[in-house]
Amino acid sequence: MIKAVIFDMDGVIADTEPLHEKARNALLAELKLDVEKISPTAIGRSKRAFWGEVVGRYSLPYTADELTVREFGVLMDIAKKSGLRPSDGLPDLLSFLKERNIKAAVASSSDRTYVEYILELIGLGEYFCAAACGDEVATAKPAPDVYLRALALCGARAEETLAVEDSDTGARAAAAALIPCVAYDAVQDARLKQKFDACSYKVHRMHDIENIVQGVNIDRYAI
Repeated sequence: MIKAVIFDMDGVIADTEPLHEKARNALLAELKLDVEKISPTAIGRSKRAFWGEVVGRYSLPYTADELTVREFGVLMDIAKKSGLRPSDGLPDLLSFLKERNIKAAVASSSDRTYVEYILELIGLGEYFCAAACGDEVATAKPAPDVYLRALALCGARAEETLAVEDSDTGARAAAAALIPCVAYDAVQDARLKQKFDACSYKVHRMHDIENIVQGVNIDRYAI
């Protein structure tokens, strides 16, 4: 029986990935660095790892943590002006879980300030009992740290939990924590498609996760 569902933030709870790129590019431009050359190297990595490399390579007078915090500040400002909305079907899914006393939590590589801000901005904060964030653990995804922390905060065991991820990096983190992972495959751009080989299920709509939680026709979602 499923007792908790742990959601990734970016790309799952809301389509924030384009906003991350805008914020990163704005900060790179402010630092007078080559945006086109440097920005793509951030894909699939934590912000602190990315900025740590940039600081070292270009001898910047900042720490990786300082630039990460600055980027999140720019990002939150962009998000506020963007009219950001939750992913299609997510509010209904969260209501479904709440009605059945199934806990919902967040496991994100992003910082807590940003995670809480986005949840409040899209009006869904009340549905989540806990959030495990990247600035609270030693190692970012694909390490299992944020998922292990989320499990502890939920008081749930891995075998009675589902993770929802939109990336291979996140799916590997969930798998490393021994949590069955649902691939949320909503990306239309073929260049950004993921393999999801660490996932147990794949859905294209949030609504389909309700069936997996209930064990209804789950074979159709199996990978």
